[in-house]
Amino acid sequence: MKKVFAVLVVILLAVAGGIYALGSKESGKYVTLKATFRMGGAVYEGYQLEGDTLVFKFERNGDFFTQAIETKEVTTEERLAPKKVVMEVNTNGEIKRYEAKLVKEEGDVVIYEASEL
Repeated sequence: MKKVFAVLVVILLAVAGGIYALGSKESGKYVTLKATFRMGGAVYEGYQLEGDTLVFKFERNGDFFTQAIETKEVTTEERLAPKKVVMEVNTNGEIKRYEAKLVKEEGDVVIYEASEL
């Protein structure tokens, strides 16, 4: 009886250890967006998940923006696994979205690019 009890304890510990190991693995990767804008003044406002879509949000306010191509690079603070990545640009209330394309994966980071051009 003691042997059966010992075997059951070992099996339960092994199962619990396996569940812990699988559950503690972080899923997803940090997502970096390399954004290109057709005019200056875009300010990064953060990101949010909308279902399976990761949306990086930028905003421009004002009447005059420099007419120069501007680039910015931003990265999520947490590991994510989105199916789609989008750059959203809000210029004085006019919102436009641009789909980002996967460029490469480097370790625990995936890099996307999006452009207003």
